[in-house]
Amino acid sequence: MSQSGNEQVNTPETEAKALESEVKQAMGGMSIEDLMAQSLNTKSEESQGGDRKKLDPARPVRGGRPSARNRHSHYDDAHPNPDNVKKGKIVEIRNGQVLVDLGGKSQGICPLDQFDTVQEGEELKGVEVGQEYEFIYKGYDAREGLVNLARKGAVQHGAWETLSAGDTVEATVTGVTPGGLECRVGASRAFIPASQVDVRFHKDLSAFLNQRLTCIVSRVDRERRSISLSRRDVLAAEQEKAAEKIWGELSVGQVREGKVRSVQAYGAFVDLGGIDGLLHVSAMSHQRVSDPKKIVKEGDTIQVMVTNLDKDKKRVSLSLKQLQKDPWANVTNDYAIGQTVTGTVKRTVDFGAFVELAPGVEGLVHVSQIALKRINKPSDVVKEGDTVTAKVLGVDTEKKRISLSMSAVEREQKIASGEIKVEEAKPVSAAPATPAKPVSNKPKKPLKGGL
Repeated sequence: MSQSGNEQVNTPETEAKALESEVKQAMGGMSIEDLMAQSLNTKSEESQGGDRKKLDPARPVRGGRPSARNRHSHYDDAHPNPDNVKKGKIVEIRNGQVLVDLGGKSQGICPLDQFDTVQEGEELKGVEVGQEYEFIYKGYDAREGLVNLARKGAVQHGAWETLSAGDTVEATVTGVTPGGLECRVGASRAFIPASQVDVRFHKDLSAFLNQRLTCIVSRVDRERRSISLSRRDVLAAEQEKAAEKIWGELSVGQVREGKVRSVQAYGAFVDLGGIDGLLHVSAMSHQRVSDPKKIVKEGDTIQVMVTNLDKDKKRVSLSLKQLQKDPWANVTNDYAIGQTVTGTVKRTVDFGAFVELAPGVEGLVHVSQIALKRINKPSDVVKEGDTVTAKVLGVDTEKKRISLSMSAVEREQKIASGEIKVEEAKPVSAAPATPAKPVSNKPKKPLKGGL
């Protein structure tokens, strides 16, 4: 459309030139990078009273904004995309944020609470200028011209939009369902499946209610606005690290503290702080153990001795009785041959009865030594729990065996009472005498001579 007279005709070209002229005049001849640096310095001076080292205006604080195609590529991976992980150096700490030099004229910012602090004396020391860390790209702040970063492996506290698979987060358990735990990560809802709550099965998950758990983000569904977490992966990584340390420390004969994890008929598994060792039932006590649950129970904290190591098969054998006084140490002094002793029948078998003389010390009364008369089986005369008196016939400390005779005591008692005479007091064997084989009159070889 044309206009008459001296009126200027507005075309797209003339409007663009006018706008460009207006922008240049407003910027006062400064570049966009200079304006960003000046803005960042001004904000920091206002918050810290101007007492700080200014950013170099000659060095733009660009974040190296990636293309739209790669911007969120790490959200769908189980681990951060290597292209989004970069090493950076701390150049400044202010207002709860850490300014990071990523190299290549790129700078980013990361929350200070993602860095660990260490107590040294009365001082609490943490991140310092000059230290280097690995960071994960989380986004780009166009207004500030900075890359938003997260320290690799650090607990994230941001909104769910900034979370991605592989991030470590702190979740608060708000509810328990048959399928797992309902949680909150900041203001966002999340869920931990029952199989991902722990490395061990928990029948009742209510113990986790209201607890704060460190987890790894396993999946982020932005369409459904849901977050899936795994605590199991965190614990497994911690256990693997602890196990490596313990395997380097273990040695045979070492005494360690452990927690009983489970009790079986053959023994108990003891957690030594990252690896499990087997406390076999035979290594629980010097006494015979019929039920391991009478010695230890799940959850007990006990002292055990390492008796065997197999690092190739990852097996550790433990013992409780090695830490106890050996009751057989003074057996030869306490039980002399010919001495009369009293004990309790612990069990009977076809060939005799085992009698406990002291805790951890048992002797065997053979079936032939139970009574003067012939008996068919030991249980016809004695039963478990009976108190009996016997004579010591022999002691073998190496094999830890003591031979006893009840019939010898019975014979002495009957001789003393006059029931039998000395010549009649020979003990009767419980086993029937083996009849002699008949002698054959048939010659083995043919006779020489004769008819």
